[in-house]
Amino acid sequence: MPSTADLRQSEPLAGVAGESIPVFAAADVLGEHDSDFVARIRDACLSTGFLVIEPAMEMQSSIASTIDRMQAFFSLDDNDPRKQEVRQDESRNGWRPRYTEPAYQPGTVSSLEAFDLGVRDINSDGDGRWPDIPDFRGAVSRCWDDYLQLADALLDLIARAADLDNEFLVSRCQSRELNSFRLLHYAGDLPASSGSDVGISAHTDFECITLLYQDAPGLELRTTDGRWLDAEIGVGRIVVLLDDMLERWTNGFLTATGHRVRQADKQRFSIVMFMAVDDGLSIAPLEQYVSDSNPARYQPVTQADHLDAEIRRARKNAEPS
Repeated sequence: MPSTADLRQSEPLAGVAGESIPVFAAADVLGEHDSDFVARIRDACLSTGFLVIEPAMEMQSSIASTIDRMQAFFSLDDNDPRKQEVRQDESRNGWRPRYTEPAYQPGTVSSLEAFDLGVRDINSDGDGRWPDIPDFRGAVSRCWDDYLQLADALLDLIARAADLDNEFLVSRCQSRELNSFRLLHYAGDLPASSGSDVGISAHTDFECITLLYQDAPGLELRTTDGRWLDAEIGVGRIVVLLDDMLERWTNGFLTATGHRVRQADKQRFSIVMFMAVDDGLSIAPLEQYVSDSNPARYQPVTQADHLDAEIRRARKNAEPS
């Protein structure tokens, strides 16, 4: 799979990811797994490059509560103190106004508005980390917990699908220090565009896996055979993307999922968790994936260094030429 720098925003949409895409029940993901279930996960990873999960009722409830609080926050005027007082810092956490997202592809402008947070925000109720909106912190924290529970089960399954020890990924993504939880708002007040003004431009995610919920169409996914598909089947479900660190560990056996969000004329909310590798670990192709015919494709890197490099590149793309 091409990296973010190699993807092309202009590649056309080839179709719809419809009912031919397998959907896994969250209850099954969270339960015991036999070899047949692991084989199904492996096949989905290799044949499409992503997974689709039907969330359980409890998670659907926490998602609905979070979107309700997101609507309250994002409907505020940008000059409202409840937005302006939300802290922003070098970790990229806090409120991000529209058109301030880094440009993952040159010549693009992303129209999303975001509220970003990490584990330290979840564990603190001070320092301007939370907007003054009733139950905002409570709803988002419950949703964070539900995402984490599902993510850990998925890391276990994906490790087994890749012929790794089932604890390999879980044990390396435990600190949550570099995780990011993004509450995204696409206002839907602009006409659909195939030009520079996009929802968010084509990229792969920089972490290990990503869990993404969307309440309306807009997400487009690049399959392992290079086709861009409308992720229609992902509306109201959790789409699981494979990320850069997973591709690096498996030396390209599992490939990071290219994706983008098109500009649309309807409002859209998305809740995204990025499961990052613990800080300080060196990520490089594992010996079992390296051979004379498939030499190591990637140099060792830490999660933090990879994040920093990709964000710097994206910010440079946004600079005036």
